[in-house]
Amino acid sequence: MLGRLEEKVDGVGKRLDRFQREFTEERRSSSESRHRLHERIDEQPHRIGEAEKTVVAAGAIAAQQRDVIAALTTTIDQEIKPTMNQVKDITRLGKTAALIFASLGFTAGGMFIYFSETVVPLIRRWLRIE
Repeated sequence: MLGRLEEKVDGVGKRLDRFQREFTEERRSSSESRHRLHERIDEQPHRIGEAEKTVVAAGAIAAQQRDVIAALTTTIDQEIKPTMNQVKDITRLGKTAALIFASLGFTAGGMFIYFSETVVPLIRRWLRIE
């Protein structure tokens, strides 16, 4: 009976040793997990700071682009649009002049044809050419 009791005590001892190893392993694993978690939490302020810097830089770039666009709009309104309007006016004037000259050409041609038919017989009579 003493042998069986010893076996049971040894079995209980082995189980206790195994539970202790498992408990130690769990504690070590838990400690590592908490350590990693704390590292990540400690890293968050740095990451948030970097994100804030990025947002501030992006805002500054956007503001700079708005200023450039406003300056370009002002330049276009003050310098380029008047020039474009003058070019349009000159083009319109050129088309009008071309239309007037074409009309004068047709009128002069018509007048020449009319007078040639009217004046030639008068000149022939005056010069007595038949």
